[in-house]
Amino acid sequence: MEKLFRFSKWFILFCALLVAARLAQQYVADKALEERAAVIGERVYGWRWQNVAGDMQLNSQAKVVEAKVIKRGPNDGQVRIQGNQVVMAPDEKTSVNTGDQQQGANSTSNTNTRGPENKPLESKFTAVITLYKDKDKWLLGKVEAE
Repeated sequence: MEKLFRFSKWFILFCALLVAARLAQQYVADKALEERAAVIGERVYGWRWQNVAGDMQLNSQAKVVEAKVIKRGPNDGQVRIQGNQVVMAPDEKTSVNTGDQQQGANSTSNTNTRGPENKPLESKFTAVITLYKDKDKWLLGKVEAE
């Protein structure tokens, strides 16, 4: 029996390039989604609480170490993020020289006198962030801490 149809090497090369371009496009889209989720995660886990007078009471800084796409559709996506969070509280014994104190021999010393400083609390966090696409921007939908 004789073969009636045979793929040419140019057709096979074209199909391989088409598949490679599609895989590269998906990889880039996943990396963009992971980066956006990491920025949102750092903003969610990095916060400041202030008292009524406006003095800062608690401060948290976060750094996302890993972001991995769980699923991505045309209009939504879920990303699992993992990172480190550092919570710092100010020292209660901090005082600032406002000029109302007596000017003496040690008036050239530092204006801040501090007692023992509080040690920052470090912890790890994991969360699943759901993002929704509006035009060309990924917007935060919800954050589920694990």
